[in-house]
Amino acid sequence: MTDESDSAGVVERTRAAFERVLRLVPGDPLLNPPATDAQLDAAQAHLGRSLPADVRALYRLTDGQVQYRHDDPRWAAGLVAGEPLLPLAEVLLQWDQWAGFEGETGFDEFASSAPEGFVHAKYSVRGWIPLTHDGGGNHVGVDLDPDVRGTVGQVITFGRDDDQHQVLAPSLLSYLDQLADLLEQGLGVPGDEDGPWSLRVPPRTSPYSLFRAEG
Repeated sequence: MTDESDSAGVVERTRAAFERVLRLVPGDPLLNPPATDAQLDAAQAHLGRSLPADVRALYRLTDGQVQYRHDDPRWAAGLVAGEPLLPLAEVLLQWDQWAGFEGETGFDEFASSAPEGFVHAKYSVRGWIPLTHDGGGNHVGVDLDPDVRGTVGQVITFGRDDDQHQVLAPSLLSYLDQLADLLEQGLGVPGDEDGPWSLRVPPRTSPYSLFRAEG
C-alpha cells in the first residue's frame, strides 16, 4: 500500500487522480472554484478535527460541485458515488444536522458494517463527515472515527436509510483512483436530462461492489 503520510505526495497524487476522473466522467462536472486554505482551516475548526490530506487537497482543487436546484436544474456529473461533491459550507450544514443523533442508541439496532469491523455499527458518529447528500438524508463521506479494522479517512456510506455502512475505499485518494480505473474500463453510463450518470453493473448488483475497501 502507498504511504499516504507524505502530505506533499498526497496532494500531487490527489490532483492526478482528480484530473483522470475529470477526463473520463460522463458529463459536465460543474465545478466550483477552489476552496482557500482559510476556508479549509475554518471548516476544521467548526468540525473540531483535522481533515485528511487528500480531502484538503481535493477541496483546494474545487470547493465542491454545483448542486441541483429548482431554479438551476442542471445535473453535475457527480464525483463521489455518482453524487456531486458538496461545497464546504454544505458539508458543515449537513454535519450540523446530525448533531445529537450519536447519543440515540435506540437507532443502532440494525446498524452494521461491510466489511465487518471497519465502521462502527452505529446510526450516527460525529467522525463521519458528509461529502454528498442524496436529498433524502443519506451520504457518502469520510470516516474520521473508524472501528477496529477501519482506516481513518476511509470512504463510507451513512445516513437515514443506510443500515449497512459500506466502505468504498480506504481513503478519498484511493476512491478517486479506483473510480478513474472503472471509468477507463468503460463502465460509466451517461445520464439523461432526468438523472445523473451511473456505473454499469450486473442486474441486482450495487455499484459499491466495484470498489475495494482495502488496499
